[in-house]
Amino acid sequence: MNTKIDMHTHVAPREAVKVADKGGNWHGVEFYRDQNDKLTTSFGGETMALPWPRKMETPQDRLKSMSERDVDVHVLSMSPLMHWHKLDRNNAKSYAIDVNDDISDYANIDNKRFQALCFLPLQDTDASIYELERCVQSKKMMGAMVATNINGMDWDNDRLYPVLEAANKLKCLVFFHPTRGRANSWLKNYHLRNLIGNPLETTVAMANIIFGGILDKLPDLNLCFAHGGGFIRQGVGRFNHGYSVRDEAKLNISSLPSEYLKSFYYDTITHSEDGLRNLIDIVGIDRIFLGSDYPADMGEPYPVDFVNNSTLLSEEEKEKIISKNILSFLK
Repeated sequence: MNTKIDMHTHVAPREAVKVADKGGNWHGVEFYRDQNDKLTTSFGGETMALPWPRKMETPQDRLKSMSERDVDVHVLSMSPLMHWHKLDRNNAKSYAIDVNDDISDYANIDNKRFQALCFLPLQDTDASIYELERCVQSKKMMGAMVATNINGMDWDNDRLYPVLEAANKLKCLVFFHPTRGRANSWLKNYHLRNLIGNPLETTVAMANIIFGGILDKLPDLNLCFAHGGGFIRQGVGRFNHGYSVRDEAKLNISSLPSEYLKSFYYDTITHSEDGLRNLIDIVGIDRIFLGSDYPADMGEPYPVDFVNNSTLLSEEEKEKIISKNILSFLK
């Protein structure tokens, strides 16, 4: 039987949970419980409450939950709401090291069922490269999960390019996940900061990587994008049209934007069978990984069932999504 691998799951560092339960500071970040008893993290006047159940799972609790969902492997990454990229240099480095040591240790409890992606202090390019190399080479992590923007800086910025170069050299996976969305300031009602803002962030990150010519320079990069690539399915026709009529849209690239989409990986979190089918038809079945966003409330609670119950997928396609496509990245 094929191993069922959920590549998009999150965890909170256990030391951060301990600090939060008492209320306190960890590497310059405040952790506490809010009025709804949610794990909350705060820095520089910005506050984020995790949309998770109050009780933080132990690894053993998580294994039980995985079995209930028919999932064999969780690829763990730190909650994006705990990504703080405005910390000073010393705190940024120490925070990343302690976070990654915790996640790595979590994964080592049962490395047949837990794998991990590291967190990078992306406000410091050199520290990020060091941490990526340490985690992939010494900690045997699959790669890194990164934010879609770093303090408003996009991924075509020269400051971030060396991080992508390092990932390319390591042949590891870089998973892009929205956090600190730039539309949060005006998408205030109805949870639109997530419903619209998060997929928008992912789409913007992909657009900057495509139009910035990153894949022309590093064609073998292994980049994966959360939530089925955001709005990229709906936007790619407009990207192609812009490329054909606007000089600035073809300045750095040698092919239609739609061609670059076939070089990325995507998770299955589309919340729609038609949406997943459409994504596959655009990028190809080999580019799709199973994902749930566990334990977030906006995730896909039973990802294996979501894929297996689809009438729009062949058995071979289901097998590739649930297991085969990501196997080469597992440590």
